[in-house]
Amino acid sequence: MATNKVLDLHAASSVLTITLASLASSTAGVGRQSTLLANPSASAAGDGHRRALIFFNVKLGTSPTANKSVQFYLIRGDNTASPQHIDDQGGASDAAITIKNAQCFFVAQNISTTTGEIVQGSFVVENMGPDWGIAVVHDTGVNLDSTAGNHWIRCVYVDDDIQAAS
Repeated sequence: MATNKVLDLHAASSVLTITLASLASSTAGVGRQSTLLANPSASAAGDGHRRALIFFNVKLGTSPTANKSVQFYLIRGDNTASPQHIDDQGGASDAAITIKNAQCFFVAQNISTTTGEIVQGSFVVENMGPDWGIAVVHDTGVNLDSTAGNHWIRCVYVDDDIQAAS
């Protein structure tokens, strides 16, 4: 009996617009959100994405506190014309945000007090919603590195590619 295979189909990498240079440390959820991305699943064509791989690179500032973290939150928007609901009263563009209830998707730990330590990794986001973005909060005790090019967040959409059995 032949069965179908479900394979991952990866789209091209896209950069999320978010300003992390000099982002202040916070233990109260104060951070930065990315510009929201439109997920075309809400369109009549139904060509949206269910999953995204998120890759990140964050450079810490001078003498961070060891064993602290950089936290990543999913910010969803309902894609309504007006007023649009966005988690934690976020906006549509790269801006400051205070996280209260948004879903934490990943916590990356820094392991040392080394100036300029790179915190890097990836995680999966499922069911992003019609509009979505990422928020970043960190509690490393110092501002992040001040050079914008030392920080980035990228996404690669992953869709199911069903291969019929032969």
